[in-house]
Amino acid sequence: MDILTHKILGLMNEAETKAWASLCGYKFWMFGYHAAAWVKYNQLLDEPLPNPFKELVKSAQGK
Repeated sequence: MDILTHKILGLMNEAETKAWASLCGYKFWMFGYHAAAWVKYNQLLDEPLPNPFKELVKSAQGK
C-alpha cells in the first residue's frame, strides 16, 4: 500500500467515525457532511470499499 492510499484510508476512517458520532448526537447536517467526505475519499481509491452507510440508507428508503 502506498503512502497516498494509506493517508486516504486514514481520512476515511476519521470521516466514518465522525459521521456515526454526529448521527448519535442528532447532528444530521454533520452526519451528511462526514458521510459525503467518506464517499469522496472512497472515489479516490483504485478499488473502492463498500459503503458503511448503505444499510442505513436502505432502512430510510423503506420508511
